Amino acid sequence: MILLWATRGRTWGFRFLPVDGTGPDADPLPLYERAFSGHEDEDEGCWRTDGLLAVRLRDPEGRADEAGRVIPHELVLDGAGADGITSTADVVRQIWPLLAERYAALWDGPAPD
Repeated sequence: MILLWATRGRTWGFRFLPVDGTGPDADPLPLYERAFSGHEDEDEGCWRTDGLLAVRLRDPEGRADEAGRVIPHELVLDGAGADGITSTADVVRQIWPLLAERYAALWDGPAPD
């Protein structure tokens, strides 16, 4: 269901994180760019494009980086597996619990590989 997850940490910059304990099989950038096309400058939202659901949301725990900027999470979901998700509130309720523990362990540490 979760195809891509991009975010940054307290001390490390924007990067793609594995969602299932493994790295992506291919370059994630083309899929990311396709999913977020036309929404590059929007702070938060859900957008459906080409069978994908692109989601950008502020960190649900309110975490910020060293500069005080709120941490964004950008997800690309398989649109078919994301039926019923129409808002970032839906994502926080249904998807964030799958990522929350992993991110809590990463955000304040060294940059993940």
